[in-house]
Amino acid sequence: LAALGAAAGLISGQPFAARAKTLFAQARKAAAKTGLRNRQLTADLQDAELALKLGGVSLCAAPWRGPEVLAETADGETVRTLAEAAAKGLASLGLDLDEARAELLGRRTLIDAPAVDHAALFAKGFTDYEIAAAEAALAGGADLRAAFAPMVVGLGFVCDVLGAETLAATRGGFDTLAFAGFTAEEIASAETHACGAGRIAGPALFRSEAETPLAARLAMAEAMGPFLDAPPVVPLPLAFDAPVEAAAALQAEAAATGVRAVRLARAAAPAGFALDLPEPQAERARRPEPPREPEPERIVERIVEVGRSRRKLPDRRKGYIQKAAVGGHKVYLHTGEYDDGELGEIFIDMHKEGAAFRSLMNNFAIAISIGLQYGVPLDEFVDAFVFTRFEPAGPVTGNDSIRSATSILDYIFRELGVSYLDRRDLANADPAELNADGLGRGKADEDGAAEPAAMAEPQPASRFISKGFSRGAAPDNLVFLPFGAKAGGAGAAGPTADVCPACGDIALVRKGQSLICETCGVRQGRLSDG
Repeated sequence: LAALGAAAGLISGQPFAARAKTLFAQARKAAAKTGLRNRQLTADLQDAELALKLGGVSLCAAPWRGPEVLAETADGETVRTLAEAAAKGLASLGLDLDEARAELLGRRTLIDAPAVDHAALFAKGFTDYEIAAAEAALAGGADLRAAFAPMVVGLGFVCDVLGAETLAATRGGFDTLAFAGFTAEEIASAETHACGAGRIAGPALFRSEAETPLAARLAMAEAMGPFLDAPPVVPLPLAFDAPVEAAAALQAEAAATGVRAVRLARAAAPAGFALDLPEPQAERARRPEPPREPEPERIVERIVEVGRSRRKLPDRRKGYIQKAAVGGHKVYLHTGEYDDGELGEIFIDMHKEGAAFRSLMNNFAIAISIGLQYGVPLDEFVDAFVFTRFEPAGPVTGNDSIRSATSILDYIFRELGVSYLDRRDLANADPAELNADGLGRGKADEDGAAEPAAMAEPQPASRFISKGFSRGAAPDNLVFLPFGAKAGGAGAAGPTADVCPACGDIALVRKGQSLICETCGVRQGRLSDG
């Protein structure tokens, strides 16, 4: 109040001196009732919450923030509104207040909007539902792009009708209007119509703080200085990367106008900024370089997955046919082999069985054959199907290795295991050892019956090799000798052979009272009775 009174006395005689004298008298009269509270407010220390409740009025000597201010409603909601000073200025100039408010804050509707109005949206595929949702978002204070976001107008509409990809539409920053075909200029003009330009075109008195040049702000601060207890602090904006010379030039400009207090306000650093300071040469020379660790050895493992392929059987293939009876039911087992002797297919024929059971066994054989041709080991099938139990089961006739089986499948895979895998453990000589009821009499006291006596003598090859398959390629005088049999097999029942001193072959056998080599025919003389 003292400064205000002094200012009124110093500049008496001027038009605004009378106004200052009147204000001083009113202030003294009010202070006599309530007392005085001395408070110094600056642009940096003003009460933002109090300014918001007062409708955006600045409580200090800072420049005008512009015609658009934030105000708090009675229910605590913050809204954009036209400043009271701007409304009074528009009324004094005779300008339309509603038109100025629409130009500043926007009309919050797309009716009569340039380029992006209701008719243009209908032409792009929008319906009344999407337009109403967008205008409801505009009324809530959203900008044009946020009002047409996929989450507002509907993700299904953006993807199904406009044809956007779901992944792109769900990402942040997706511009629905641009994807629908509107240009950037059309969207900008429609946003100005709906959301406002943030300024009032026309007289210069509506310029905001950002539009006021620095020279005018310095002149205003210099003019207000004599009326204030403390000089106003004028912020001098400075770019982030401005050198020291630029700051000195701003201070010199402020001092030339008579402003006594300034503050340099440098802009904030950009996001992700890092200051790279070079290391001094002397410090770098004194610091020893750390030893480099050897790079670890890289082991690159490449896994190549090879698709399974079917190994076809030759068109003319060899094999055998085994006829047997399991529990009185005849079973014919046909096998087909590759050129190397590996099993490649089987066929199962049943005699006097029903059509369903016979067809089931035929298709089961086809499934096993396909598995063998795709590389499934035979021993996997053998281990899976031996000892299966179902009728028909019981004694096996017609097979010299297998004498009993608990089912047809048990017999078939026992036969395949003995013939192709040399699984002698699957062969049995006792018909009652593996019967259908699962109860056997245990291991026999004797080791088992010997091979037939016929196997003790050399056998012609025609018994084991198909003459039709070989087409006469096998000679007629080819025989199989019994001494090549396994232990406990056919060779145990035949005559024992010694080494022939003439040819060295193990073919020296006893015939009568003499030793004769069956390979070279040399007789070694008569044996003594001792």
